[in-house]
Amino acid sequence: MTFDEAVAFALPIATELRHEMHRNPELSGKEEQTARRIQAILEAHGIAVVSGLGGMHGLMCTIDGLPGGSCWGIRADMDALPIQEVSDAPYVSQVPNVMHACGHDGHSATLVGVALTLNQLRDQFAGRVRCLFQPAEETVSGAVSVIAGGGIDGVDAIVMSHGWPDLPIGAIGLKHGPAMASSDTFEVTITGHGAHAAYPHLAKDPILAAASMVVELQQLVSRNVSPVDSAVISVTMFNAGTARNIIPDTATIAGTLRTLKHDTRSYLMTRIDAVLQAIGSAHGVDVRVHWKIGTPPVVNNNAVINHIAGHVSSPAVGGTVTWLDEPTMGAEDFAHYLEHVPGAMLRLGTDCPYHLHTPGYDFGDDALAYGIRLLATIGMSPLPIFDKV
Repeated sequence: MTFDEAVAFALPIATELRHEMHRNPELSGKEEQTARRIQAILEAHGIAVVSGLGGMHGLMCTIDGLPGGSCWGIRADMDALPIQEVSDAPYVSQVPNVMHACGHDGHSATLVGVALTLNQLRDQFAGRVRCLFQPAEETVSGAVSVIAGGGIDGVDAIVMSHGWPDLPIGAIGLKHGPAMASSDTFEVTITGHGAHAAYPHLAKDPILAAASMVVELQQLVSRNVSPVDSAVISVTMFNAGTARNIIPDTATIAGTLRTLKHDTRSYLMTRIDAVLQAIGSAHGVDVRVHWKIGTPPVVNNNAVINHIAGHVSSPAVGGTVTWLDEPTMGAEDFAHYLEHVPGAMLRLGTDCPYHLHTPGYDFGDDALAYGIRLLATIGMSPLPIFDKV
């Protein structure tokens, strides 16, 4: 069987699966039916599947080629978002307030297509390809569970594709080095002493202290991070008080920290803690900072990016490379894999007028063939010679 014939066999199956997933989306950690459907398709074509990966609904299969060679990992996510879809597509979500607004239906369908394609071509490449269907990307807990469950054991390098609405069909967005930001959240509890609003001098006002904190946090990046580096501190929640004429005992603020470098991330976490405590001391209030550690930055390996770029415009793929000038400050838990093995995230053009995480976004069908062709081609190729990035 030729490569084109294998893709032609896999594409309609992948397309039907995408429609089915889009009609029946499942939230993070609840992808039970999604996982069962993917497993059923793979096993129906003779591909052995490991289910329940990492104690969640993750799936893993390995396509073995000829003896020798190395092991590529390819990762796709499966979960949907709590958004009500606005669409007239025949496969519109049938689940109220849940939809595939980030295109994970397309990601999983693409990887099923890759697995089916490679399964037909086992005698045409050396090495192995590990296909990972990951749950709970949106809650950034799935990657850690897959890794803990042995998903990347024996994997030499790993790649993923993410549908990207700003790129045309056939375009592959590539970026050397940092591609997406880390994302950590903080919650600050400020405890003072309440009083009547008419007698503020009798209070230790937590609202005033919290307001000072919000203002100071907005200045922290500009005076602590190099202008050629990138970081974002966003305070997104401020809660205090129960009545207009009472200064309360407590107030809380919360938000996110995003960076593109590991050292900038750790430095700013330390500075945020120190600044908040100093403000609290100045106002005579107690300050408790709770961090929820999220994802590290996605830092692409340059050798893997160059390797991908060399295949995009090949006859087997027929795509075009779009070099991305800037990273984005959004987060992706694919970053956890890159802390263990070299790899890269690529962006697959979906040419959708609606952006990710909005009620109108649809991965569409036209990008599937390009994704299957490119990822299958990478899976069949020898590993590059890795640099130190």
